[in-house]
Amino acid sequence: MAPTGATEGAVQKIAIILGIVVVVLLVGYWLATGGLPKREPAAWLSARPIAHRGQWTDGPERPENSLAAFAEAARNGYAVELDAQLSADGQVVVFHDDDLERMTGVSGALGDRTLAQLQDLRLLGGKETIPTLAQVFELVDGRVPVFVEIKNPGKVGALEDKVAGEVAAYDGEATIMSFNPFSMARVAATEPAIPRGQVASALKDSGRAFYEVFLLRYLLMNWKSKPDYIAYDIQELPSTTTKIQQWRGRPLIGWVANSAQELQTAEEFCDTVEFNPKPPESGE
Repeated sequence: MAPTGATEGAVQKIAIILGIVVVVLLVGYWLATGGLPKREPAAWLSARPIAHRGQWTDGPERPENSLAAFAEAARNGYAVELDAQLSADGQVVVFHDDDLERMTGVSGALGDRTLAQLQDLRLLGGKETIPTLAQVFELVDGRVPVFVEIKNPGKVGALEDKVAGEVAAYDGEATIMSFNPFSMARVAATEPAIPRGQVASALKDSGRAFYEVFLLRYLLMNWKSKPDYIAYDIQELPSTTTKIQQWRGRPLIGWVANSAQELQTAEEFCDTVEFNPKPPESGE
């Protein structure tokens, strides 16, 4: 039985509605993942491999996020990545975990201690202490780029402003990045000239709400963070999401390569790589 005119009209209406929905979704996706700064990404952002938390060892000689680890990376010509948090008295310190125990053997939150109290502690029982961001900048002294990751999943403000101020005053190549798009938006508002990076992954077992994971994984908050580049979990590559970002002109940094296979993935799909802890050419 041939469809009646009314049936054909209904089918056409449905097709039109579906077409409109698709167009709206595509436009929304394009705008949400955009937010491109009105500048070309700096060439140095992807010019060399990046030592994740410095070029560290497992033992106390050169612990992660220590001055010794950053000195080794700079000596070998690698950019350095580090993690920034605030001490109880509002100083920017370089440390990854919220809790002190893994790296210092002392339990308790980093944010509950003053800078003086934190620098009384020793990393992995050795001679190295928890450095300030200012100490890292003084050590690196413009020899290699510095990638500062803001560790702030909550309310933005003091940490972002302090980090942005120190990076802006630094006479060298430095950038700020974060998982938190609102952190990047704050940096964009206070120090817009600083290159910004949006860090992202599948956020498995992150404890975040499903909608937060969805938005961050697919870079749907770029409209807010307006990043110059993307730093993406290497285990999630290749991905259409990151390919689109590269097509739009954003460099892609793969993090964190721990093996020859992951280094190969980065070489194939990324513009540069964060490695951890072996240098990329070692293949180990």
